[in-house]
Amino acid sequence: MTLREPLRSACLKPRAMPNSTPILLIGAGKMGQAMLKGWLASDFASIEVLENYPSDALRSFPIDLNPSTVTINDSQTVILAVKPQNYREVLDEHQANIHPEAMVISILAGISIEALQNALPKRSIVRAMPNTPATVGQGLTALCAADDISDAHKKVATSLMQAVGEVVWVENESMMDSVTAVSGSGPAYLFHFVEALTAAAIDIGFAPEMAETFARKTIIGSAALLESSAENAAQLRENVTSKGGTTQAALDVLMADAGLQSILLEAVKAAKKRSEELSKI
Repeated sequence: MTLREPLRSACLKPRAMPNSTPILLIGAGKMGQAMLKGWLASDFASIEVLENYPSDALRSFPIDLNPSTVTINDSQTVILAVKPQNYREVLDEHQANIHPEAMVISILAGISIEALQNALPKRSIVRAMPNTPATVGQGLTALCAADDISDAHKKVATSLMQAVGEVVWVENESMMDSVTAVSGSGPAYLFHFVEALTAAAIDIGFAPEMAETFARKTIIGSAALLESSAENAAQLRENVTSKGGTTQAALDVLMADAGLQSILLEAVKAAKKRSEELSKI
């Protein structure tokens, strides 16, 4: 499947949905905590968390943290949110806490459905790739699963990830490495752009604090305009650009042969390659 092939469904808008599905979150770093916030706000009532090194922030959540006995039944949903390099050790540690008929949702970059099925026989496996805007309820999560996933499991997986933003199901698992490179890693690209714009502003005379304010607010406001506009990014760019003007002078540099598009393409390819490498660990 190429990037130009259609997705299984359009983006689904987030919605609150009361649900008594027993949720077991294994690993609760920043992304795990982002999901927790969304689930609590969406009335998912039964949430247990296993985290060997809980932060003070995690301890403040109204959840059952590191319970002595985990709720294990055939409606259990388990979310794996640990570092992909450590997933085998984590699964070995927690096999007894995962029901043989549980659905397991993995947010582990690069770890294939097949690898997870081998580690967790008979479980229904869903791969998910959320991104960090989930921490403010503005995430985008790609989901994929084997063809035999039940409608019930698909519905639960969709609801869980809608709690932190929009959801897209992709047809083919091979797309997940590309998703990781674009939306999964993409926020870091934007943050680095803000860093670079801040540094440029300082170089041409801004005080550091003012430079960061101008860079941040310019990006935030532009993103809001992009979100609210019916026009695509290319048209919005053209709307800002007067022929022979200051913006055109800057874009002549950014859009040169070795400019931003070329650099970003190489960056995305590098991220995709690393995601593919992780699948072989």
